[in-house]
Amino acid sequence: MLKFVAPLLLFVACSEGPPSTPETAAVENPNAGNTAIYDVDPDDPYEIGDSSFMDMRPGEDIGPFTRQLRPGIIPVDGQDQTIFYIEGRNRERLGYVKVDELDQSKMGDIYITSPDVVTRDGIRVGNSYQEILERLGKVDVQGGGGDGPAYLTQGKLAYRLAMSELQEAFDPNAIDSTTKITEIVIRK
Repeated sequence: MLKFVAPLLLFVACSEGPPSTPETAAVENPNAGNTAIYDVDPDDPYEIGDSSFMDMRPGEDIGPFTRQLRPGIIPVDGQDQTIFYIEGRNRERLGYVKVDELDQSKMGDIYITSPDVVTRDGIRVGNSYQEILERLGKVDVQGGGGDGPAYLTQGKLAYRLAMSELQEAFDPNAIDSTTKITEIVIRK
């Protein structure tokens, strides 16, 4: 019996640890690419608060957040606008912060463009209009008319729809239930 146990002990001692299966292997970002609505859990990498993201709030100074912000420019109405891209822990782009129009040292609205970021209600970029209604209930529908962006709003958060044909008196029931949100905006 001892001659069978000794080789087994030697084999176990020389192995690199217990076998790794998909159930026990560590997963760096378990929710990557998941755009389904579900309750927020501790594995979600980034969460939007009531009126903040990563401790940033519209109207606050940009200076304390320079480690997670990278300068950039985006076209807005045919003109270049200064922004700051928001970087995550792994330098992934999560969205951007517009500069306040009246004070260039302060943040304007914060735009989230990554599905890795979730609200406390379990909403993320990629969810559909129907999923937003299921989670939030009544939302205001706002559109710039013509080519302007269309938003669903509730409180300080706005959800940009992947459409732009809303008029002021637009009927929310006319929105296709599968229309996705392309960004979440934390407004001043």
